[in-house]
Amino acid sequence: MNTGEYGDKELIGLCLKGQESGYARLYDRYAVPVYNTISRLVNHQREEAEDLLQEVFVDVFSKIERLQEVESFEGWTKRVAINKSISYLRKKQKVHFLSLEQTQLSEMSDEGSEEAVLKESRLEEIEKAIEGLPETSRTIVNLFLFEGMSQEEIGKLLDMSHTAVRSQYHRAKNRIASQVKGREVKKIG
Repeated sequence: MNTGEYGDKELIGLCLKGQESGYARLYDRYAVPVYNTISRLVNHQREEAEDLLQEVFVDVFSKIERLQEVESFEGWTKRVAINKSISYLRKKQKVHFLSLEQTQLSEMSDEGSEEAVLKESRLEEIEKAIEGLPETSRTIVNLFLFEGMSQEEIGKLLDMSHTAVRSQYHRAKNRIASQVKGREVKKIG
């Protein structure tokens, strides 16, 4: 049976009928984007990302009957991946989320030039700068930029206030811009 032309709802239907082709096709269709989400959040630790990917699909497939009502299989699966990645980071005590009291709101001035530097820089340089951020900042930046989550959603997910998320994001953005700017100066000099 060729499942290539099936949509997600039809593949979920095959899974509900116990047909392995439905599971295999959903996995093949979404494993790479879900892995990329996980990998960014766990700072490209390959073994951990692969383990988490397997856990995500085991969870999703064990609850396949719930997915009949879900609009986007990919969206649902990525949300599970984000939650598992955050839980993993918390368990490993690699992430120390800052409270609002620890956050310096005075650092929230917006200069505008950082935005221009970010837009003009190559994606590789920005990704490298993101990888060098502290765990909390990297998590916020990845969720905001690559997963399209709002700062409010990130705050709820990470048990942080919206203001703390905004502050962390702003400081991370400034740090990324400074690093990218520094690389451009080195290239010119």
